[in-house]
Amino acid sequence: LTVGHSVAAALISTLWVGFAWAWVSALSRTSTFQGLDQRFAPHLRTLFGAGFLLYLLAIAYHYVILSLEASREAEARALETSIQARDAELKALKAQINPHFLFNSLNSISALTSIDASRARDMCVLLGDFLRLTLGLGEKTSVRLSEELDLLQKYLAIEMVRFGTRLKIHEEIQEESRGCLLPPLLLQPLLENAVKHGIAGLPEGGDVRLSAQRQNGRLSILVENSWDPEAPPRRSGGRGLNNVQRRLEARYGKDASLRVNTEGEVFQVSLDLPAESEEKA
Repeated sequence: LTVGHSVAAALISTLWVGFAWAWVSALSRTSTFQGLDQRFAPHLRTLFGAGFLLYLLAIAYHYVILSLEASREAEARALETSIQARDAELKALKAQINPHFLFNSLNSISALTSIDASRARDMCVLLGDFLRLTLGLGEKTSVRLSEELDLLQKYLAIEMVRFGTRLKIHEEIQEESRGCLLPPLLLQPLLENAVKHGIAGLPEGGDVRLSAQRQNGRLSILVENSWDPEAPPRRSGGRGLNNVQRRLEARYGKDASLRVNTEGEVFQVSLDLPAESEEKA
């Protein structure tokens, strides 16, 4: 608080005491309140001090509110800056990553900044980790399944922020399959397809199951998700699956396959490819 505030407090308190004294003096001239001014006079300093203190407390409260508002605005600006930084990173991503997921994530972060800054910060961190890992894996020609699973965990953590309890994840990964090599960023489009075209269309949400098994020199990967078979197909439906199919053909030719099963209320995508390892690569 400045000297100006103290002067203002003194002036306001003086006016307050003056008004009170004038009122008491007027009342003391009546027979009912005769002598009230004499009883009131000893309390003038106390009244002045109380007025002075109340004014300063009101000013302090005002500045606390302004400080909180400034802090919230600064936090919002910092989050917006972080979002813009993440947006700049998107331009460096490989074409294998579906831009709709990134766009939806940024939209979710923007929406959360005004209602839950803590969740927005968490989602910013998760998205940043996902993008950095994506860029690192995208520079490689092959990655271990365990590395791909780490990327999927970060992707699903972001989707869990968006969908909450509507999204339930189940994994059954054979330990022997974790060292198998596969093209980088191969599985993320499959999980994104499961969430975007399956779980997102169900008001109550559903399950996504991922399993992997190595047997007889082959690596089998299965992605299953709940879905509504009666729902109209989206315009972008199947694009991610087609991209995965083309990448398998480019890498393995006819020695790998992608199969889709849409019977019932479970959508299944199965991959079958050679179980390559770093020793053989």
